[in-house]
Amino acid sequence: MKHEEHELGGMSMIINRTKDNILAGDVEVADTIGKKAKGLMFKDSLPDGHALLMKFPKDGNHKIWMFGMRFPIDLIFLDSEKRVIVIHENVRPLNLNPMTWKTYGSNKTARYVIETNPGTVSKTKTEPGDVLGF
Repeated sequence: MKHEEHELGGMSMIINRTKDNILAGDVEVADTIGKKAKGLMFKDSLPDGHALLMKFPKDGNHKIWMFGMRFPIDLIFLDSEKRVIVIHENVRPLNLNPMTWKTYGSNKTARYVIETNPGTVSKTKTEPGDVLGF
């Protein structure tokens, strides 16, 4: 069964076109500097089937850090063609241990970053090279 792309007032469905499955049915789009800076900070959780999609105006070496996060997430970096280039699974929030004070990025330029619940990447078998749709 092929999933069609949907966009409803800033909310999108994210599908893995390569694997033909759904990564997220409800998506918050972060397309402003403020929304991207805030990300999922200070939220207590992310409901199952939800994700945050960060859209950048151009390709770059975008970094994500876990300041203000209260739960772990999976991070998926995509290029301008919506191809998965890097995945970081089960990224933990910052704490008082300086070993947790790091950023997560890609070794290639990215246009989009998806933040979703831990286990989503594994459950959907998403991997570098897969093409996503939203």
